[in-house]
Amino acid sequence: MAENKDCSTGWCGPAPFANTPPIGLAPELQKQEDVLPDWKQIAPDLPVDAYATADALWWSRKLGAPQALGADLAPLLTGEDDARAVQRALARTWDWWPADRAPRYWKSGGASRDAALLHVPLPENGIHLGLATVAAPQTVFNLRGVEAEIALRIGQDVSAEQATALDDAGALALVDGVTVAIEWVDVRWRDGLKAPALALLADGQCHGGLALGDWLPASSIAGRDWSQQRCTVTVNGGEARLFTGTHSLGDPAWLLRDWLQHVAREYGRVPAGTVVTTGTWCGCMPLQAGDAFEMEFEGVGRLGWQF
Repeated sequence: MAENKDCSTGWCGPAPFANTPPIGLAPELQKQEDVLPDWKQIAPDLPVDAYATADALWWSRKLGAPQALGADLAPLLTGEDDARAVQRALARTWDWWPADRAPRYWKSGGASRDAALLHVPLPENGIHLGLATVAAPQTVFNLRGVEAEIALRIGQDVSAEQATALDDAGALALVDGVTVAIEWVDVRWRDGLKAPALALLADGQCHGGLALGDWLPASSIAGRDWSQQRCTVTVNGGEARLFTGTHSLGDPAWLLRDWLQHVAREYGRVPAGTVVTTGTWCGCMPLQAGDAFEMEFEGVGRLGWQF
């Protein structure tokens, strides 16, 4: 239910279930004013009609389990701007990245070069660095999906003016590092991946966590024929599955210019050291508790995640 601006009906304001603690919550947490964020103060750019979506995702993270259907909350979001405002509000509440700069880690991608690209910032406390095999996550909401990806790192600050003037070659020239990445896919809605697109975007676009391998210099991929790039994945040491040239954009760097312009537009500049993952080569592979996932990009690196 969206905000009711017709007070002749007896009530007006945001949806009546906004800011309501989940049924069955422990009595000591039933007083919502003691625990719920003050969105008006914390996130003044968050539309009032989006408060209920932010509340539902906040409760899910606090309690470690999905608390609402994305299908119930998505109608309260008028578009991508509202969904992104929800994510920014949650970021401020949970300190996912410093308020005085752009997020350092991003996911980006699209189904094809003809489709719209999507760029989403990632919580910095969910990034795993320098580990050959990442330990199992403490909290899983719905899924243990995994994606094998290539990540790129920007080597210098990029202003909004510089980003606007970039062409594809100029964007690629800004890259100073490349590595392999595993994205863990999870959703904090009860309807999981079936939740509407805006609900998924508000929830960080199905992001659970990210592992990054050892960095190589950008020169290691100069002139690479990505159509011949081999990616091998295994689960529990079983038969290897080979994916060759299966990136949806044909080249993981193809999205760089659009991504850089998005970040600069949203945050004013792209700081040196900002990292973007560029989309899966193996689809989203479903795992079970206890599964061990390993992947290797030939000539780039290998990485594992124990679930």
